[in-house]
Amino acid sequence: MVEAAHCLALDFGASSIRLIDAWLADGRIALNEMARFANGPKQAGGRTVWDYQAIYGQIESTLRVANDSGVHYASIGADSWGVDYVLLGGNGLPLGPPVSYRDPRTDGQIERFTSKHIPARRLFELTGLQCLPFNTLYQLYAQSQSEPELLARARRLLFTADYVHYWLSGVAVVERTLASTSQMLTLDGQWSEEILAPLALNASALCDPVPAGTILGAIRPALGMTGGLSGASVIAPCTHDTQCAILSVPAQNDGDWAYLSSGTWSILGTESSVPFCGPDAEAAGLGNESGYDGTYCVQSTVSGLWLVQEIQRLLPGMSSAELAEQAEDATAFRSLVNPADERFFHPADMIAEIKAACRDAGEPEPETPGELARCAYDSLALLYRERLGVLSAVTGRKFKRLHVVGGGSQALLLNRLCACATGMPVWPGPAEATALGNAVAQMIALGMLSDAAEARAVIRASLPPVLVEPKTLPGLENAVARFERLIKEQ
Repeated sequence: MVEAAHCLALDFGASSIRLIDAWLADGRIALNEMARFANGPKQAGGRTVWDYQAIYGQIESTLRVANDSGVHYASIGADSWGVDYVLLGGNGLPLGPPVSYRDPRTDGQIERFTSKHIPARRLFELTGLQCLPFNTLYQLYAQSQSEPELLARARRLLFTADYVHYWLSGVAVVERTLASTSQMLTLDGQWSEEILAPLALNASALCDPVPAGTILGAIRPALGMTGGLSGASVIAPCTHDTQCAILSVPAQNDGDWAYLSSGTWSILGTESSVPFCGPDAEAAGLGNESGYDGTYCVQSTVSGLWLVQEIQRLLPGMSSAELAEQAEDATAFRSLVNPADERFFHPADMIAEIKAACRDAGEPEPETPGELARCAYDSLALLYRERLGVLSAVTGRKFKRLHVVGGGSQALLLNRLCACATGMPVWPGPAEATALGNAVAQMIALGMLSDAAEARAVIRASLPPVLVEPKTLPGLENAVARFERLIKEQ
């Protein structure tokens, strides 16, 4: 371990963007959030898009604050959600605002693509990914039908964090962990000509993916940084925020463990040196995303705290703490839904959708805010139980503990429910998983840390997780049976 200069992590989330200073001191990693500002899609031209012009104006102002802070920064790197992309024209500028993965343009595109071009089974064999409606492939397929001329004009496709690095360094590359979310990248890290053939996008717009930890060059002079950011290296960490979170899991190599990256999405899986691409993995809904240092993350991606976030959004004046407190007081397992049901992906009214789902399933309708939130929490815990069982069956691993990272690790009720439902010890934290994973990937690239094992040891020492032991929960057995019925009927 080498304790040296600071690193800056730009963490792009679907609801906020943060700039975080990270450094090593006395064998521990320290973080300081320097800035946070809101992010979110908007409606423009009949589409749900990201307002990148406003975003980059704010980022540049924030970077100038860091530049003038008196601290020297060795590097800067960005991470973001997956699948969304920016198209660049011949002049290197975006061809319009990028569309959000929650835009309904992808509705029905999986069925069209798999029936006309490549069957779902073949797609899984090639990419190791499930056919999910928001995957880049189906976004591009939809755009190929509505805007083929625009796609044909694109000279480069960059994913969200890749575009940040291009803006910072002038170097246009795609990093493998983010590229693997597209369902266009083969398991050996190459773009599939077979998958790209039906698209209006020129294959030349996709550059060869680089591994996490690639140093792209110095921050570009045009940004005018003459202080602490002058000459800082721009490093592509794990640019997919999920893979950053997994890199930050404070696990030891002392037995099989699973992870849950808990936030707007729930991503539950395990690290593996090989992918699982057989019919059993496909039938089980598992995917294989590229992880750090050549690993594969065998995992399920399902809706997570999105349900609770939407409930809160529709209850003006209700804080997240108040909603969680009311959920604590509500009756356990009174109402259940399947959070993985596509009806919860982008409903106009989440509260109405949850009530309708309960009616359809013969479950009691939740009426109060506490009952609504408790329905979501109980249902998520039961979904995690089901997904862990599937993961264990396909991989042959007997998991001994579950590490919960990301903002959802602070959801105390959900952690307790998860431990009880799975019968497995739960280790929550770190909450700042994506920023930590981003930072340690930069530190490994700079030689400050030797590898992922040392990075995890440093995180474990810096932010020791607190064990949540499973306990007997009245009504659990009946709830499991009801939840299994819900899944079978959908």
